[in-house]
Parts: sequence; C-alpha cells; structure tokens
Amino acid sequence: MTALLEVAQVCRSFGSVWALREASFVVEPHTVTALIGPNGSGKTTLFNTVTGYLRPDAGRIRFDGHDVTRARPAALYRRGLSRTFQQARVFNQLTVLENLVVAGGFGWAQLFGRRVTRGDRDRADQLLAEFRLGDVADLYAAELSYGQRKLVEFAAVLMSTPRLVLLDEPTAGVNPVMIETMERHIRERHAAGMTFLIVEHDMNFVMRLCDPVVVLDQGREIFTGPPLAVRNNPAVLDAYLGA
Repeated sequence: MTALLEVAQVCRSFGSVWALREASFVVEPHTVTALIGPNGSGKTTLFNTVTGYLRPDAGRIRFDGHDVTRARPAALYRRGLSRTFQQARVFNQLTVLENLVVAGGFGWAQLFGRRVTRGDRDRADQLLAEFRLGDVADLYAAELSYGQRKLVEFAAVLMSTPRLVLLDEPTAGVNPVMIETMERHIRERHAAGMTFLIVEHDMNFVMRLCDPVVVLDQGREIFTGPPLAVRNNPAVLDAYLGA
C-alpha cells in the first residue's frame, strides 16, 4: 500500500537551532496515526512544515504520491490535506454556520451574496447536526465556549471532505466530556475512511485511539509502532524521562 503522506529526511532550523533533523515517517491510508514526543521535540515545527506554513531547509514531503515540499497551505487544502490548530482558529465575528461556509472555500462576497449554493449550506447544516452544534448555528463564534470553538474548527475542516486531517492537540484545554465527543467524531470519520495524523500530549487518548504512534525526539523520529510497543520501548522512555 502506498503511503498517503511521506516525510523524508526533513530538516528545519531557526538560526543556529535545529528543530528538525532529518525527520522521516509515513502515514498510511485509513489510519489514525499519532505524533508524540517531549516538549521541544519538533512536533509543532513538523506539523507546520507538512502543512505548508513553514518551508523545510532540506528533505522532501509527498502527499498522495505528489511532491508537496513547497506547496502553500491553500494548495494542500485543495488537494485534500486539512488541519486544526492547538488554539482553535475560527472567525469570531461570523456565526457558526458562516464559519463552515467560509471553510468550504468561499470568499466574503460569496458568503453574503447569492453564489453560495443551497447544497453548500445543506452540507454545513449536516455537519453542525452531526457535531450537535445545530442549536448554536446562528450564534457568533465568539459567544461559544473554548471546547465548542474546537468542535467548530474540526467541523469546518471537514467541509472540503479531506483525505487527511491533521489535528493539533485536539484535547488541549477541554473538559472530559468534550474529549469523549472529539474522540467519537474521530472514530466515526475514521470508520468512514478518513485518515488522521494527531499531535497529542494526552497519552491515555493516544493509547485508546491511535495506531501507529510515531515518536519524535530532538527533531527526529526515534520509534514507530503500536501503542503497547511504544509504551515499553526504552528509547521512548529515555526521551520522556530525560526531557
């Protein structure tokens, strides 16, 4: 099976500090892959490099068989690669429904004009119903709780029906009920054929949901395997205990 995402010997520095040192790993189709590591291991830099927000100094990135090493975020989005952020990024001045319509690729003029089709609005309504956000569809995003904004962001990235979704710490700062909700939606989408790459610090969440687990330390991959093997691997334990 051809990997959906291939990261090959990617390097990225900030001045004299190397955040990524020949980082390499793959994400196979129809998996929920975790990317974990101690603080400062390079997870955020790698996420930003894969999604086009940073350019690597060396190495290659391939998505769905195409070289996307220097592709911009918008181009990757159109190819089927979407992401969320650790701090939920929504348009606070738009309603929840409007946030989803904008995420579908429409500009401001289209949003408030007549060029947004009924089908697009129906798609947004369907996602809001699935995420149990229908009751707040007409509220401004600024009026929502932090956990609700995270759900809105997650629903928004699904508007384009992506092939690969990168979730950046989806459980950070949310309560246990919201964590269960987030996990349920990931499982449902995965069962429908969607692939996920997740950066997450909640190891219980990772061990329940993700397989395989990729471990970074000092900017490079040090181990990849199923959750139980990762938990018992000496190199992984050393990386965390030494951090």
